[in-house]
Amino acid sequence: MKKFSAAIISTTLCIPFAVVAEEQTQWHYSLGGHDFAVQDSHTLGVNVSLLIDHKTQNNILFAASIDAYVDVDVDKLDPDHIPLWFKSDYSIGSELYRLSSEYSFDWQFDLQGKRNTVSSVEKQIKVFPGIAANFEGQQLQAQLKVGAGYYSLEIDDDVPRTRGYDRGDFGNDGFAYSFMGRLGVDLTDKLHMQVAVQTWQDSEQWLENQYRLELSYQTDFLGFGDQLVLYTEHTQYNLDNYAKMDVNSTGYLPILPWDNDTLVRLSLIIPW
Repeated sequence: MKKFSAAIISTTLCIPFAVVAEEQTQWHYSLGGHDFAVQDSHTLGVNVSLLIDHKTQNNILFAASIDAYVDVDVDKLDPDHIPLWFKSDYSIGSELYRLSSEYSFDWQFDLQGKRNTVSSVEKQIKVFPGIAANFEGQQLQAQLKVGAGYYSLEIDDDVPRTRGYDRGDFGNDGFAYSFMGRLGVDLTDKLHMQVAVQTWQDSEQWLENQYRLELSYQTDFLGFGDQLVLYTEHTQYNLDNYAKMDVNSTGYLPILPWDNDTLVRLSLIIPW
């Protein structure tokens, strides 16, 4: 894949929000436990997150989440794995056009990152501006999103070296497209479910597919409007992009012996 170095200028989606005339900032933090599954291996741990939502007087929304995960066991996938990894999501956007009280179009600039997972993701960066079409009903919400930008995935060197890969073979980056569909349902007054499917592709083939499921319950357990959230994220990676020979050749080994991972996380989100 050709290296991508040009600056990215475009637009994407933003979750709709009410029009207000004053600046607002909301802070939350979360505490929880997780299981990171790769093949038949399960890595348990604890995690903490900081979440920020800020809306300007011009109705531009900035959102950020920074997650730190601490794995509490030594995993057989990579004995040299440092049991601390990170994930982050940043976005800025606003409403482009409203067709009615239920239908609207948004723009957004998204920056996502991931570092040092036990599934051998050393570093991942996604920078995707784009647009989205939104539906906001009383109990049902839906969203279709399309973006174009920069995709980068670097594999940790420990496992690939055992399969014949060397320095310079671990990274893959370039210009890519992203497509996402999301559906949300208010099951009860306090219980909300959201499912999403997203893919990243370059001009030749797919790079990554991701499937997400989230259940959030308004507990008010601590009396501060806290929520209990069960989140599942399954990711599939196309490892053919790292191939040093024809993938149909005899003796070909992909850069990793697995091509997917699954994160299951249970968290209590508390307003700050």
